[in-house]
Order: sequence, then C-alpha cells, then structure tokens
Amino acid sequence: MNEDDLEIHTCASECDPQIGAHVGVEIRHKPTQITVRETKLPTQFANKTEAMKKLELELLALIQRGF
Repeated sequence: MNEDDLEIHTCASECDPQIGAHVGVEIRHKPTQITVRETKLPTQFANKTEAMKKLELELLALIQRGF
C-alpha cells in the first residue's frame, strides 16, 4: 500500500481511568475513499496498527468483489 494514498488523523477517544485517555486513529485510503477508525486500544501505535489491518481487509474485500 502506498503511504501517499493514505490520510491519517489522530483523535481523542474513550477514557479509561486506569490507563487515561486513548488516542484513536482514523485512516482514509484516498483512491477508494475507504475510511477506518480504531479507538479502543490504549496507545496510538496500537490503534494505528489495528486500523491498518482493518483497511487492508477492506481493500482485499474490494479487490475480491472485482473492483
């Protein structure tokens, strides 16, 4: 996946008293306009990693449907 095709934003997320505020990540794939968001994990890195996995699955599903 080409990094130039991605638009990545961070956002404040849920707050867990034991961990503190989570930092959510939203990733948009510019060519397809597919947007995924992950906010449940405790770190920005973990949320970004999980969001990238979700985006890859969405793109694979799109390819399998013959896009």
